[in-house]
Amino acid sequence: MRIHRNTIWLIPLIFFVTFPLWSIPVGDFLTPRGGFDPALKERKPAGRTFNLDTVKILQNQNGKKTALIRAKQARTGETPDTLIMESVDADLFDEDGNITNIVARTGEYDTITKILTLIDDVVVNKQQDKQFLYTDLLHYNSDQRTINCPSQTRLEGEEVTIDGGSLDYDIKTRSYVIGKRVKTVLRGFVEP
Repeated sequence: MRIHRNTIWLIPLIFFVTFPLWSIPVGDFLTPRGGFDPALKERKPAGRTFNLDTVKILQNQNGKKTALIRAKQARTGETPDTLIMESVDADLFDEDGNITNIVARTGEYDTITKILTLIDDVVVNKQQDKQFLYTDLLHYNSDQRTINCPSQTRLEGEEVTIDGGSLDYDIKTRSYVIGKRVKTVLRGFVEP
């Protein structure tokens, strides 16, 4: 019995002495696989983010169609309620059903305020009056039914060209207000 008790203390001694031989293979075996990225732990959920191709937004007021906004692509902006759009083509409808077409290179639509902001090479074509408006920035407010162009504008009709520093248009009353410095050229005008 004494021999058996004396040999048991050799087991920890053998483990201790042979540690350099077995520590590396056992350590490699016990190492977690796949690694750990601390940045994953700090990420916050992004919320609703998406990219869309061929987008159509239809707006209605009191059961009547007021606008149809089309874009080749759209994605969420800084907030999930903002859509950033490329190649925008919008039709605005007045009370009589007349269409005003607006095209722009880029646009931004806020789904909460229902404000469409168009940027870069904005062209407004009021087909029934054969009028064109050219600007680089346009805001369309769906609830108030107004168009605001705070930068340089050029309004062209059959016999008139108006350059202005800004333009406000009310779709309900069909009234224009052209602000800042205004230059008007009338063609075919004969003095009395």
